[in-house]
Amino acid sequence: MWAVVFHRYGGPGVLEMTEVPVPRLRPGEVLVRTASSGLSAVDLDYRSGAVRLHGLGFPKQTGFDALGQVVDSRSAHVPVGAWVWCVLGLEPLRRRGTAVEYLAIDDTRVGLFPHGWIPPERLGSLPLGALTALCALRDAARARPGQRILVVGAGGAVGTAALQLARMRGIGADAVTGASGLEVCAELGAQEVVDHHDIRGTERLRRGLYDAAILAAGRAEDWIEAVRPAGRMALTRPAAAWPGPRSAARVLRRRLVVRPVLAGHEAGDLTRLASLAARGRLRPVVGRSYGIEDLARAHAEHGRGGTCGARLIIHRRGPGRLAAAEDPRTPPAR
Repeated sequence: MWAVVFHRYGGPGVLEMTEVPVPRLRPGEVLVRTASSGLSAVDLDYRSGAVRLHGLGFPKQTGFDALGQVVDSRSAHVPVGAWVWCVLGLEPLRRRGTAVEYLAIDDTRVGLFPHGWIPPERLGSLPLGALTALCALRDAARARPGQRILVVGAGGAVGTAALQLARMRGIGADAVTGASGLEVCAELGAQEVVDHHDIRGTERLRRGLYDAAILAAGRAEDWIEAVRPAGRMALTRPAAAWPGPRSAARVLRRRLVVRPVLAGHEAGDLTRLASLAARGRLRPVVGRSYGIEDLARAHAEHGRGGTCGARLIIHRRGPGRLAAAEDPRTPPAR
């Protein structure tokens, strides 16, 4: 089978496609033929070496989530033929990823779509983002019906999912996003949407009006005054967003609870989210699509802005090697 691997930490150019054996199943595992996946900031952190808690040694595979169909099963709960979402956690003793043709994964890490329903490839952009948004909203922010929250970085995979889940739960949400996400965030249920370049608009949001803030982008210290005293801040990228030492006094003075978001991989949550997606209540927002052969380019372009939504990776077999991320003559698949 094909798999995208890397033999050292570094830039997108370290990624390469190779042939590896199809994994053997352990009790409780299923074998999933992957169809598509999302690309998130944690994928870049893992590839670059910024996060080293996943997998000892090399080669390592890349990717943390996928959409696919079960082709073999040693699980009593997940049948052959089922379509599933898969999400990996940090695994210090394993080097696997989801940018592979076949993924062996235990049944606690998969969410089942309704029987007989075939999901579109676009839904592969959503599992990790939706699960992170759910954990941010429910566990870190602890937002309740009738409350009001602020979602910063609302145009990405986590932010667009958070807006939809907040609306379902009766939680009012305002959004901070780039210019390309203003209309989309409003359509997804944001009551007020502000361009992050709009200085007056963002200052207006820093008046302590929110019960909680979910930071899917940006720095926590920039939004401390947006949250009411004794409110909560949920950080989906803790290493990048955590308040610095100079901001600690402001956090303490306002008695804020600041929590990192650990998405985990709970099967029940994934199945509930998959059901919402199947019913059209939770929809993916795809900013750009790439073939698996353009995964290195997708890594290189991630975070550059200019688009709203997730990066979708289509897992149809590529040409045997990854297109060079630096080659401007090879445009991304759309």
